[in-house]
Amino acid sequence: MSYGNPGGGYQGGGYPPPQGGGYPPPQGGWPPPQQGGYQQGGGYPPNYGGYGAPSYGDIGKRFVAQLIDGLLALAGAIPGGIIMGVGAGIGGDFGGIIGLLGYLLLLAGVMGVAIYNIYLLGRDGASFGKKWMGLKVLDPSGQPLGFGKAFLREIVKNVVGNVCFILLLWPLWDQEKQGLYDKVFSTHVYNA
Repeated sequence: MSYGNPGGGYQGGGYPPPQGGGYPPPQGGWPPPQQGGYQQGGGYPPNYGGYGAPSYGDIGKRFVAQLIDGLLALAGAIPGGIIMGVGAGIGGDFGGIIGLLGYLLLLAGVMGVAIYNIYLLGRDGASFGKKWMGLKVLDPSGQPLGFGKAFLREIVKNVVGNVCFILLLWPLWDQEKQGLYDKVFSTHVYNA
């Protein structure tokens, strides 16, 4: 068999010939190798699953994902809230101490859920809410952010939201559906 010879055998489009008795090339040769990948200004991240360009996550899914994450943080606060209520019911100094412990437990529960969601966002590209809504947050190379970048992104997102709630709606009119915090960190939210 003569590889690369127009008159015979393998006529691949850039792939090497199969080694070790592999499968023969399909009729008409192999498909050409993928070129390019992520194009700045509207492309897609490479290695995103190999099924074509993913679409940007819409604002409705993002809102519901944020709502789910908020409800999970609220669930983390429930044990502390119950203990605070018990302390208030007891009253006096002892009740005040129990109420303070309940408050500390409430903060620990909320922060624990938030930190775990940030950890998931950095590791997998999706918090619980984003995973349930089929969304992923990826950097320009198509990879999850890592904990540090995900942590900073969430801080900036909360600061922007607290300064002016309307700024959280930025993805509604942005061509790439990026929030201001996404633009700061060069991230995109994709449908997974």
